[in-house]
Amino acid sequence: MKQKELTANILNFIKDGQWDQRLGLRSGQAGIFQAMCRFFQTGEKRGYIKIPSGVGKTNLAIWLAMACAAPRILFLVPRLNLVDQTIKRFKKLWATQEIGGYFGAQNKASAPIVVATYQKMQRLQSDVNTQEFDLVIWDEVHEALSPKRQRLFKLFNEETIHLGLTASDTYNTDKKVANIMPKIHNMELEEAIKLGILAGVQCWIARTNLDIGKIEVVKGDYDARTQARIIDIGRRNKAAVDIYQKHLAGQTCLVTTININHAIKVAQLFQKAGIKAEAVWGNTTENPISPKVIKQRLDDFRSGKIQVLTTVDLIDKGFDNTLLSALINLRLTASVVKATQRGGRVLRLFNGHDDLQAFVKKMFAQFNGKLATVVDFLDDCHNHGFRPVLFSDILKGSYKLPPAMDERAVLGIKREVNLWPTDLDIDFQVELITEVARVTREMTSYDHLPVADPNGIVFLPVKR
Repeated sequence: MKQKELTANILNFIKDGQWDQRLGLRSGQAGIFQAMCRFFQTGEKRGYIKIPSGVGKTNLAIWLAMACAAPRILFLVPRLNLVDQTIKRFKKLWATQEIGGYFGAQNKASAPIVVATYQKMQRLQSDVNTQEFDLVIWDEVHEALSPKRQRLFKLFNEETIHLGLTASDTYNTDKKVANIMPKIHNMELEEAIKLGILAGVQCWIARTNLDIGKIEVVKGDYDARTQARIIDIGRRNKAAVDIYQKHLAGQTCLVTTININHAIKVAQLFQKAGIKAEAVWGNTTENPISPKVIKQRLDDFRSGKIQVLTTVDLIDKGFDNTLLSALINLRLTASVVKATQRGGRVLRLFNGHDDLQAFVKKMFAQFNGKLATVVDFLDDCHNHGFRPVLFSDILKGSYKLPPAMDERAVLGIKREVNLWPTDLDIDFQVELITEVARVTREMTSYDHLPVADPNGIVFLPVKR
């Protein structure tokens, strides 16, 4: 189908003025959808939207596909765990269309809608005629910036429309999504929260005197192997349990860990404390875990049967759990992208049967909505000269609240509290960040952070 025909279909779709009601768009989504429609009506064939996780990037892309009425649609995702989720979303929003999969051993690429992985497309076989696709949607388009993946664009017809989706579009001055397609619309976390699309959030820091100066830096980020040797210690791990028990008890909480053994160990600490907890990770020879077990644990986590889930960045991206309201980061990162993705997991609004959970009812009674909490561990980094990226850096402050939430109730939380007995060798404190947020607000690029390297890494200087 010619690009002019697709844009004519978009115009017909929205001309009656009732399209937003038909689609059931939430606050803020209508403006993004209109921006996409206007952009492609001008004759542009490539463009991307940068909006936070939880705002509905996938839904917006599917609605655009419906408006285009394109005969052949390709939806590209960077990981296998996103395939099933994307197919389910298509079936929910556009049930009349046949959907095929092109990933792993699946080769069903003849359907009107095809969901495929980047990896499978890079190993493209002769069974797929890419020239037939009218619309290509690039999920997590920032992962298409490598030379190999950029070559995928050459597979498609010059009339093909390309829509990119991302929450993190800038890596450095030479490597960003804007280099391969123009930006259609931009929405920051603060705007999404103020619009009530995402939940309110507060950022805490758990400070320790553990010296991370000997943790090696590999490809710009803190090395997992030396992280495990230096900060995978009993007292620090137990601190995560104490924080949960004393301040987040009953909430659905995700804990990021350094490696598989660390994830299992921390989950066992929570279990010993009487908290329903499990670990999930990608299957390995040394630590085998079946897809069935992973699915069951994730399902139990979504339903609230499991209160705490420990993971090795397995569900940083593309994992939707509206019940998730707390995040404890035991693993350090210097990556803006990772810090953004981790924090984004807890910002989705409560939905469906979430209000059956006791802690959800309590939150509504106390705060008039969901108040998420992100706890970042900040160890002694002065010898390193740099410190990890915290979610408060991304948020540009210690908290952000939607209009319906009572700020006085949130500020009533103690800003600084000693959590552990004085006989511990490590002195932990949890506090709402103030000085760190002020310093990073004054920095530039990546909207407010120093320019990151090609891997999305940015080391923040320690203020001495």
